Amino acid sequence: MIPLRRAHSSQSMMVRNEKPKESGSGSKSKRFLNALRSGNIRESMRLSSKKNRPSSLTSLNQDSPFPGLANISLAGPKVNDETVKPVARKKLLDSTNQLALGSATDLSKNAQEQKSGDENTTRTSRQSVEKSPKEKKDVTSVKTVKNAQTTPVSLKGSAKKSPKMTPVLPIESSCKNALNHSTPIATPKSSKSKDASVKMANSEDRDGRRGKKRKDLQASNSGKKKRKIDRSVLKASVANQDLPYMYDSFTEASKLFECMIHPVKTDRFFSELWEKKPLLVKRHTADYNKGWFSTAELDKILRQENIQWGVNLDATSFINDKRETHNQMGRAHAPVVWDMYQAGCSLRLLNPQTYSRNVWKVLSILQEYFGCCVGANIYLTPPGTQGFAPHYDDIEAFILQLEGKKHWRLYNSRNNDEILPRFSSGNFSQLDLGEPILDTVLEAGDLLYFPRGTIHQGNATDEHSLHITVSCYQMNSWGDLLQKLLPAAVEIAMQENTEFRTGLPRNYLNYMGIVHSDKDIPERKSFIDQVTSLVTSLMEYLPVDSACDQMGKQFMFDSMPPVLSEGEKSCSIHAAGERWDPILKRVVGVSELQPDTAVKLIRRSAVRLLTEEEKVRVYYNVENARVYRTGEPNFIEITAEMAPAVEFLINAYPEYTSIESLPLENIADQLSIATILYEKGLLITGEPLETTYDEPGDDTDEGDL
Repeated sequence: MIPLRRAHSSQSMMVRNEKPKESGSGSKSKRFLNALRSGNIRESMRLSSKKNRPSSLTSLNQDSPFPGLANISLAGPKVNDETVKPVARKKLLDSTNQLALGSATDLSKNAQEQKSGDENTTRTSRQSVEKSPKEKKDVTSVKTVKNAQTTPVSLKGSAKKSPKMTPVLPIESSCKNALNHSTPIATPKSSKSKDASVKMANSEDRDGRRGKKRKDLQASNSGKKKRKIDRSVLKASVANQDLPYMYDSFTEASKLFECMIHPVKTDRFFSELWEKKPLLVKRHTADYNKGWFSTAELDKILRQENIQWGVNLDATSFINDKRETHNQMGRAHAPVVWDMYQAGCSLRLLNPQTYSRNVWKVLSILQEYFGCCVGANIYLTPPGTQGFAPHYDDIEAFILQLEGKKHWRLYNSRNNDEILPRFSSGNFSQLDLGEPILDTVLEAGDLLYFPRGTIHQGNATDEHSLHITVSCYQMNSWGDLLQKLLPAAVEIAMQENTEFRTGLPRNYLNYMGIVHSDKDIPERKSFIDQVTSLVTSLMEYLPVDSACDQMGKQFMFDSMPPVLSEGEKSCSIHAAGERWDPILKRVVGVSELQPDTAVKLIRRSAVRLLTEEEKVRVYYNVENARVYRTGEPNFIEITAEMAPAVEFLINAYPEYTSIESLPLENIADQLSIATILYEKGLLITGEPLETTYDEPGDDTDEGDL
């Protein structure tokens, strides 16, 4: 594994009698090259005079899984009548930066399967719901449990009483009819320059596919001074799209999570309950979780998909205090699966996001909120049966009851070692458990949350039970960060400080070790004091940002690809551009990015910029499979000169910015990096690209003849 490297601060440079560079000296590309050569990369660039933009909830598409999202869309930010003056956005912080290292294959080698023996281990699923009038009348009450280390909070609804807690409305009425535009609003078109698009980092012509037009524009524009952009045009083009799109993915995810735990406020949840106590929400609204998943959808998946026993599906039972797995070999055919269900086996669908679009949607949104992998499992339990033994998991679990009822019992961790564990437990016997801290029956629409380490078991009552377990925060603790940070700090310290390279005392083995631990001699005290001194000085070499970049790189590998609306597809590589015309029997619809094209990242957490192996890389998740940790991490390599443009786009999100305002030296470079990102599906344009030329032969270079 390649070690992380720390950026040198101006103070540390002075200690070594090195003269720090003056802020702003040299071009941005030269400073970035210098940072790369010295093992550094700048921290996030800040934007000057950034405008605040309104947030709103959006529908991912017309067939949203939740009733609450069905009539919602992001209408876009309102546009002021006044012309908004352009804002210079090329100012870079002169902060220190750090080199994030580690091979791309390390992630897959160190990947630990998230599948656990838990009835509630998951990868995740989510969606928000609009409350019915009945739910708005619910009463919430707090129930405490005596003699419990962690007291669960119970919120029960009753339609007969007036509310004691003001509900959190998951939907704003102003967005209700945003999808129903009877008359499309004319979108102002920004003026287009001549056809141009450059992809390679050396600013040469991409590969000769587009013809001479691009070459001519590159030559004419390479030294041209950038013109100021009317920001009102960019805003208007964004605001007046007919089709729904996602303006700010983090805002959307926040709204979704608010609906998920309603009526509990998110501030209260994370301050009082998160990683501390269970939460029970009784809603008495059976349709609240409608749209996540259904038994009918499971049957459809079994019949249409190649579901494999032990890989995608488990059949289990828990009888007489003994857990058994009844998986067969090969494909799980629907008649066989339902026969086992009739015989009393519980069914666990391990990766529903691979086959269910609705589950995929909510996973891809919630991961923006938690900043880590979010997963889900589906559990179907026959009436009067239990499929799993009591156990605890290594994830934060959100149980959403979809159909029927399930009886749940939660127990405190048996000792401190089991609080917030890093790994799931084995199966417990009933004799291993004490009195439950929570004993309840979940009905359709209810929610149960409990922290990792909470021992739990569930059994169906007199009717079948279908629930989805949404999980997150597996291997996402301070300790996991320090595991990446401390070895890197030691490596840096050994390179920069001779004290760490000084040899150990010649005879230290004669007084150090377990057999000498009871000795009270000066040599031992001196040795321990020296170790303490070195550990203290190690703090000066901690590459904190680099270690966080490595966590971000892992997130890019673990996370789900985003689900795009039709509006987003029409403004990205996923649906725009060249296509084959079967009538004309040729390629038509050629479109290219222009210098004044408004662009932004397709999601806030879609990319991670870092340097490793002496190269600048952009890791991304849009090409990830819908199966957990499949393949290798996806990344593209760019030159150090191009990196400031990627930083700019990351910090500009969720606002659109024109390509020619990217902080690069000339238009050719600006078009180059924008094209690279756009063709990888990482950028979305403010409006669909116009066809630039559509005549036979225009997409062929003379050099290709």
